[in-house]
Amino acid sequence: MSGGFEEWSTARTPSLLAFASALAEDEQHADAAVTHALSRINRAWERVHRDDPDLEARRLVVRVCSTSRRGAAVLRALEDRTDAEIAEILRCSESAARRHVQRGLAEADQHRAAHADSVREELVARAGSAPTQLLTRPPETHREDEPPRRRRGAWLAAVAVVALVGGVAYVSHESRTPNGVISYPRVDVPQTWRYESYAGVQLQVPDTWGWGGSPVTSAFFTGARHLGACGSNEAAVLSPVDGATYVSVLTGFVGRPAIMNPRCVPWGSEGSYPPGDAVWFDSPLAVGVKPVGSTTAETRDVGGQHVTAFSQEGELRRQILGTAERVDVDGNGCPTRPVSGPKAGPGDLQPTSLSICVYSQDTGVATLMWSGELPEPEARAYAAAVDGRANEAGGACPTPAGRWAALGLRGDAGVRWDIANLGCGRLQLADGDSAPLAPDTVEPWALGGATAYLSAPRGAGDLDGYFTAPSS
Repeated sequence: MSGGFEEWSTARTPSLLAFASALAEDEQHADAAVTHALSRINRAWERVHRDDPDLEARRLVVRVCSTSRRGAAVLRALEDRTDAEIAEILRCSESAARRHVQRGLAEADQHRAAHADSVREELVARAGSAPTQLLTRPPETHREDEPPRRRRGAWLAAVAVVALVGGVAYVSHESRTPNGVISYPRVDVPQTWRYESYAGVQLQVPDTWGWGGSPVTSAFFTGARHLGACGSNEAAVLSPVDGATYVSVLTGFVGRPAIMNPRCVPWGSEGSYPPGDAVWFDSPLAVGVKPVGSTTAETRDVGGQHVTAFSQEGELRRQILGTAERVDVDGNGCPTRPVSGPKAGPGDLQPTSLSICVYSQDTGVATLMWSGELPEPEARAYAAAVDGRANEAGGACPTPAGRWAALGLRGDAGVRWDIANLGCGRLQLADGDSAPLAPDTVEPWALGGATAYLSAPRGAGDLDGYFTAPSS
């Protein structure tokens, strides 16, 4: 077996079976289509793995299972594929892909309005149990009038797929996996690894990694998806624990949809991908494993958000993606729902830590963009500086917009939230109080990812050294 095929097929067979089950008229046909696709890809792995084996597998399954119309409808309703991706899988133009989608949805839902949401319920029901059907359906489960030859063929198809993807190890893994779900088992990572989160998805990475961008969406960029890369291939800011004084393209980093470099290029251009270790939140890549340049990209769907880990080391990718999960409050104490106003803490609050939560409205919806947590010394230094300058003269502050930071002073008795409002250059405190954003009130917390995704307020030249993001 060619190197890399077993790893890919073990991860992707459940979704291929779900996809084929939504396409095919019967289970045997779905099993046979997946067996055929895996066999073909295995033989051509040296060529296929350099492109996109996931797309090639779906292309083969559609060819065996169904019509282009039905395939396009399933790709859209079940997997939420774009017109460009459907066109690539079906090897047709994007306009033809759109026609296939419209006609396929109409055929699949003749008695109701042809909307993807209504069709999707039926497709999910058909696809949901597919990953375990292959392994749990014994040859004895058949209709009395079914020809023996057909029963034997279906069972052999199942055995062939299991043999292709690793036999007993695959069966053992899938027996613990819920129907219709590709699972990454929870993993243990070094205690030095830190939490990173974006829009409610959290994971862990090495503490030496820096921060940067991932592809962004804007009408400014050409193409159907309007994607561009603005510093998505390297760190913009290094981790304080790294000890380096310069950024290299080989520095590990965590990227979020943000313009980190004003020299943007259209998505897919040379230099869009990180050449070394990295993570992209809200990634545009499809779920699966794909070689890109000098490294490998592995993408996982976490609660509807695609997260991509880049590394030549498969174990590092698995460790990072194995920690990914949906959260309401992340490991740094930052709520996914935006904290946009100050909240008073208990009167006897003795700070033991400081949560730094950067929120952004770049996508039109307030999103938790970055978070960090500082220990007791920095928390106390911040509290002393702010409380000492509360109610110094300053202008009124509007509701925070664009990007802002919510600072959570935590203690045994509770938490107090202050708002670093960059629009007015003030720290908004509870009960209408405020303090200036100044070196002494900013220095305790303006480091690491906060400096990557926040810019100094206009006219605050004395803060430029604390905020180094290249864009506002």
